Amino acid sequence: MPTIERGLPLIEHVISTLKARVAKRGGDLPSGAGRTALDALESKLMVELPPTLRAFLAFDFTFSSLGKGFHGKGRFGTNPQSPRPRLTSVRKLAESKTDLGWTDSRIRTKLVRLPNKTRRPWNALYLGEARRDGELLIIGIDHEDTLVRFWPRYTAFDLYLAEQAGLIDLSESARLEDLESHIALNPELATGDDADDGDDY
Repeated sequence: MPTIERGLPLIEHVISTLKARVAKRGGDLPSGAGRTALDALESKLMVELPPTLRAFLAFDFTFSSLGKGFHGKGRFGTNPQSPRPRLTSVRKLAESKTDLGWTDSRIRTKLVRLPNKTRRPWNALYLGEARRDGELLIIGIDHEDTLVRFWPRYTAFDLYLAEQAGLIDLSESARLEDLESHIALNPELATGDDADDGDDY
């Protein structure tokens, strides 16, 4: 994979691409949220937004620029001036994912579902402790029969957005760069195998 400039420069590149796509479709540019509304959103989520997500929501609060092929849009609200985030849990997402859905995930922290393409794994913003650069983990959600699996899918919003928008195609290792920093801050993300690797106390 070619070297990509990360963080806000990558978000700005995605926004430029999405603006061009919207113009080509002949649609209106999306509505973004102002600083006061984004501050209010943070208060309702009880976490600071990752800088990359905050920059994108200032451009497109409902993710409408991604196009009609995406589901799960508008999860922070439909009015950029009045945020109404749809907080959820792994149990509720498991029940929504498939009939009789259940999960053995140990995650107890609240989530906000993010957009995904049709027939692709769902994505959710994990509202735990942010790493040093302010980024929060993006959780992947998929199922086999009735068992719904939750796993770390992206370690930063810019990676999620760029791949979902089709600008880059990431390997699993690229999606999960510096995953250890998230797990160190959020022990509930560790799998049973990870937990067994440490010393007993």
